[in-house]
Amino acid sequence: MKKIEVRLIQSSLTHKIRHQILWPHKNLKDCFLNEDKLETTFHVGVFYNKEIVSVGTFIKISHNLLNYNHQYRLRAMGTNKTHQGKSMGKHLILFAKKILKEKNIQLLWCDARKEAIPFYKKLEFKIKGDFYDIPKIGLHKLMYIYL
Repeated sequence: MKKIEVRLIQSSLTHKIRHQILWPHKNLKDCFLNEDKLETTFHVGVFYNKEIVSVGTFIKISHNLLNYNHQYRLRAMGTNKTHQGKSMGKHLILFAKKILKEKNIQLLWCDARKEAIPFYKKLEFKIKGDFYDIPKIGLHKLMYIYL
């Protein structure tokens, strides 16, 4: 029987998937975020049969277009190609939402890549504004969900 485990992880465990899925144009050693080490930042990993297959980083920062005092941003979320479309990302988001609710966070937002918008919509994220381009990565939209 296949086992899925979702848990908090160290930022270093996010780098391989960030490199493979999100930032292949970077060197592996450069697949970190300045916010990774902040005390308020946390990282979630989804493990399938003890192999890490999906990661996401949650950063306490507000977006100026979203009028809520208690916000977090989802960054650098990715699932390895062999596990995409198998609810790994959904498990990750649901786990993180519980943590954010315990922290009394009102809203989670992200810069969603164009191809990821249907995924976020299934999880009831809403869109704000038009597409914008992030160089070397592509078109994105601001998406958010109330917690």
